[in-house]
Amino acid sequence: MQISKWALGGFAALALVATTGSAFADHGKAGLWKITTTSQMSGQKVQSFSSEHCMTVAETKNDTIASQNASCKMTNEKAGGGTFSADMVCNGQVNGSGSLTVTYDSPTHYTGQLTMASKTGSATSHVTNRFEGKWASANCGKVTH
Repeated sequence: MQISKWALGGFAALALVATTGSAFADHGKAGLWKITTTSQMSGQKVQSFSSEHCMTVAETKNDTIASQNASCKMTNEKAGGGTFSADMVCNGQVNGSGSLTVTYDSPTHYTGQLTMASKTGSATSHVTNRFEGKWASANCGKVTH
């Protein structure tokens, strides 16, 4: 189903590459991060998957949200106390809205959640992605992003 692939892939990718707001400058260590995501989509069983991301020094100092999905825009961004949150609206192949929260409890660990409601044609889907990132190494090896 196209919505499932987009919701699990697109929404998860957005969350996995999310960097943080100005209160998070120097929020994490540059290097290889291993991310585990658990995704629950309405009417479907929970799915878990892992990915890797090579966070650059520039990303650790970034004061904006970065996303691989150009059709999604962040609004109502708030940062403080180790937590970043934002609302999100996506317009494109799939239209949806939701919210993102990321909490760095140390330079080598973060957790977060992305919830979205999306609509394609007359079909509406709800997805909740919970994710955890752990710094693995200063050397990214073959992982580029």
